Formats: sequence, C-alpha cells, structure tokens
Amino acid sequence: MPLGLALVPLTTAPARRVVRLARILQPLGALAAVVSFLLPAGTTAAILAGGWLAVCALAGVAGVTELVCARSVRPPALLPAAALGFLTVGGAWMVANRSGLTLGYGPVVAELTAVHFHYAGFVATLMSALAISVLLERSPRLGRLGSAAGLLVVLGTPLTAAGFATGTAVLMVVGPALLVAGVLITAGLTAFVVAPRVSSPVARWLLIASAAAVVVPMLLGLDYAAARVLPVPSLDLRAMAIVHGDLNAIVYALVGLAGWALR
Repeated sequence: MPLGLALVPLTTAPARRVVRLARILQPLGALAAVVSFLLPAGTTAAILAGGWLAVCALAGVAGVTELVCARSVRPPALLPAAALGFLTVGGAWMVANRSGLTLGYGPVVAELTAVHFHYAGFVATLMSALAISVLLERSPRLGRLGSAAGLLVVLGTPLTAAGFATGTAVLMVVGPALLVAGVLITAGLTAFVVAPRVSSPVARWLLIASAAAVVVPMLLGLDYAAARVLPVPSLDLRAMAIVHGDLNAIVYALVGLAGWALR
C-alpha cells in the first residue's frame, strides 16, 4: 500500500494533496489493521480496522476529487480514481470481516472480498493506469490498447464481486473473463513494450517478473470461477489461496509495484 499510494498517477493538484494526506496517515492505519487481526472478531477489532478504512476512504476521496477536477472520465483520469475507489471498498469489507459480520456470505467470503479489492481492485487497476501513462507517450495505438485493457479491469472487478455475491452464473464467468483479459493484456504490454525501455536493469526485470508471474494465477482464477457454474475441474479454495493468492500478492503486486517505483 505505501508503494501503491506513492505511485498513483493522479493528474490534478487537489487530488494529489488528498492522497498525500492518506500516505501520511497510512502507517497508523496499517498498525491499527494489524492489531485488529490479533484480536477475535468483534467490536474492538472492527474499530481498529476502521483506522485502515479511514485511510482507504481518504484515498477514495482523492479519486473522486481527481474526476471532478479533471472533468473527465477518460482512462488516464478514470483508472487512478477507480483504483482508489476499489481500495475504499476493500477497506469497508475488512471492517465487516473484523467485526464478525458476514452479510450472509460467510467469514471466508468477506475476508477474500476485502483481499480482492485491495489486489485485483487497487493494484491491478493501478498498474494498468501506470502502463497507460507510459504507452500514451509511445504511440496513440498502444495507448488505446492499454486504455481498453484498463477499462476491462475496471469493469471486470465489480462484476466478479457481484457474481460471487449473488451467485449469478453469467456474472461469475463474464466478470472474471473481463478481469483476466485486462490484466493479461496489461501484463503483456508491460513486459514487451514498457520494460524493455526502462533504463534501470533492476526495475526492468522486476516488471518482467511481475508480468510473467500473473499469467498462471489469473488463468487459475478464471478456471475457478468457471468451475462454479460449469463442469470443469479446478483447484479447491485453499489451494487457490496458496497458488493464486500468493503469486498475485507477492510477485505480481509487490514485485510489480517495486519495479514501477524504481522506474
């Protein structure tokens, strides 16, 4: 999260000022979140998790400010704002999880929804926005392709969540398909267009490693979603958390953001 908030490519000064405040408060919110996980789910844990939600909500305000000040919903403005908005949703679901409220979906679903809006929502959308900012400088055609991929991520993230929340078969397949397509296209553009032109060898290989590492977990995610409505084999939830979750969180997200930061 510190890496991500430092990299959000906001285009307006008011939005940057708001996200700067979120960055200042982020360590306190993170500490409160960690402590909340050391306690049993309940009121105290939820109040502590609320410290993290406050940081996320402030970031969300920065996203709204960006759209208002930019007076545009074009991808260069929309994607950073959407990334910050998804972060706010993730923070809210973390509070629900730590409070013990399941909203009818069970504690595992509440926890995984919080996780997905931090990673598939915030990080994947953010890295699409970062790629667009570079691709638009390369050529209009590459910029349009990157923008289309970013919009797939923005659209696929809430559709995936809605599909699993409602059990709607169409959404459970279409949402992940859009999300996976957007992430993989962005990863390909990052590996083959952005990374080769990065001057720092370390940053270059971090970006390539991140782009390569996301392929298998995203395809596993699509397979897992399809298996909920179609007679196809898939990993169970625990195996998905280990393979899909860890590869996305550690290699795709953390290594990828480190590469963008060094760039």
